[in-house]
Amino acid sequence: MTTKLFIVPISAALIFSACKSNQSDITSQEVVVKKDTIMKDSVEAFEYVSEQFADLRILRYEVPGFDQLSLQQKELLYYLSEAALCGRDIMWDQNYKFNLTIRKTIDAIAESYKGDVNNEDYKKFMVYAKRVWFSRGIHHHYGSEKFFPECSQEVFAQFISNADAARLPLNAGESVKDFTARLLPIIYDPKIAPKKVSLDSKKDLILNSAVNFYEGVNQQEAIAFYEKMVDKKDTTPVMIGLNSKLVKENGVIVEKVWKVGGMYTQAIEKIVYWLEKAITVAENAEQKSALEKLVVFYKSGSLKDFDDYNIAWVKDTQSAI
Repeated sequence: MTTKLFIVPISAALIFSACKSNQSDITSQEVVVKKDTIMKDSVEAFEYVSEQFADLRILRYEVPGFDQLSLQQKELLYYLSEAALCGRDIMWDQNYKFNLTIRKTIDAIAESYKGDVNNEDYKKFMVYAKRVWFSRGIHHHYGSEKFFPECSQEVFAQFISNADAARLPLNAGESVKDFTARLLPIIYDPKIAPKKVSLDSKKDLILNSAVNFYEGVNQQEAIAFYEKMVDKKDTTPVMIGLNSKLVKENGVIVEKVWKVGGMYTQAIEKIVYWLEKAITVAENAEQKSALEKLVVFYKSGSLKDFDDYNIAWVKDTQSAI
């Protein structure tokens, strides 16, 4: 299967992406979370370790030299960072179709909990919450397997019932009780979405993977669909299927492209808004051209436009950002 990448530029070459293959944007259990520039007058030892839970250690790190950037460069970083943040929920949704529902539920509990935060069950819930927040979903960021809360389903149900109902992602007309009954199996049942990405060649890789790039489509159908789109005479072919989801509607497979006016349009429109601001403060003509081509791609959804953007990005060798 192909690798899916949905990219917006951001400082420190951070990209926002989702993959069909067994790739990960995290390659170590010791993870680094960027913190805003830390400039200290004292010689006090810098505390790198911020927090540790489950198999994760959150590290802080200094960004020396940030204060030497010009105001224009800082403005550019701000716009690019905002563009990336606007795509945050896209990746959650791509990792698993119920991830956003689970995250919003966890957020509601964490933000409206009125009980004892030192309660052991609540501590267990918060470890699960942090794992979900970090992994952008309910599957391990590296191993791809589904992980579970250490508190019981009954306790989790109590947390949901005590949360602010207005903050819960209920369906129209759905009660909190019915919502809880719908959600808990998704979280606790080991048979539901056990792997984000399956690599078992003896099984259908699409049907056995939780990633949200296909709906009602199996592996052979996906292969056949994309094979029809390949132009074997094209000497510079694009990466077909890179920015879309295959969905079977009324027995017919259709490709839903991620672009302005297409799938994820609300988020992508905001990404384009911030990128267009970034263009106005680009460091040089090459960087400006690359950002302009990226906007063209988000608006058209054309993978030829995506190639043009990548070529322009590679040509920009002078930008500091």
